[in-house]
Amino acid sequence: MCRQDLMLKKVFLTGVTCIFSFVFWFKVNLWIDDPLRFRDINIWLWPAVILIIFVALLALSFLLLPRLYKLLAIFFNLAIFLIFFGVDQVILAGAGLALLIQLSAVSAVKSSGDNSLRFKFIPALKSGVSRVLTSVFILISFAYFLSPGVQASSKSQELPQGIKKTIQIVIGNYIGENLEIQNPRLKAETNNYVIKQITNFSKPYFKFLPPILAFGMFLILQGVSFVFIWLAILLAFIVFSIFKVSGLVRIEKKPKEAEVLVFNL
Repeated sequence: MCRQDLMLKKVFLTGVTCIFSFVFWFKVNLWIDDPLRFRDINIWLWPAVILIIFVALLALSFLLLPRLYKLLAIFFNLAIFLIFFGVDQVILAGAGLALLIQLSAVSAVKSSGDNSLRFKFIPALKSGVSRVLTSVFILISFAYFLSPGVQASSKSQELPQGIKKTIQIVIGNYIGENLEIQNPRLKAETNNYVIKQITNFSKPYFKFLPPILAFGMFLILQGVSFVFIWLAILLAFIVFSIFKVSGLVRIEKKPKEAEVLVFNL
């Protein structure tokens, strides 16, 4: 009965992780075609929140579950990604790279937990969480590379709508309300002029637009990754503390042997 209960707990943690993986990629699929809609909070806020939950649960799975369950969570995540974004050579390359990074995250969490004399939660999870986030950001960047909006902009040699909106926001902030009131057409004329100049300058390079935008997306996400890392670790710590108080996990003291190099004279 105890073995059955233990298996149910392992299946439950793996299942919840897989559910949040599915919800995350579902939300990303709605957001990825025009990711610069910052004013539409619901578009980007839910993927960000669910990403924190998913990464926290996946890192906990790496820490607590046997290897089979860890691999199940990893492969389910990649399978859902492929279902939403298709099986393309570029997508498969991104999935393969993400798989290697996530496997290294499993190894990093295991190594941090096994090689310390005293279990410390944050060091055990931090390297794993950061690698999982990097792998997810790689998958998002590859999906953005093949998104219809980016590919259409490359073919039509026009800036994506998200970039145009960002330019309009920057110009609007630069012009200010007073100048706009004095000359209502100033904002629209400036927008059109700046967008036209940027488009004309970029025309010879539009064939490189998808990889440039995809790499830019990765750099932006990686640049704010420290926020996701600490929020995911905080959430994982809360869940781990609940598991510990409820008796689902415990920390045992066991003797360890250390290898010592001796030079025989």
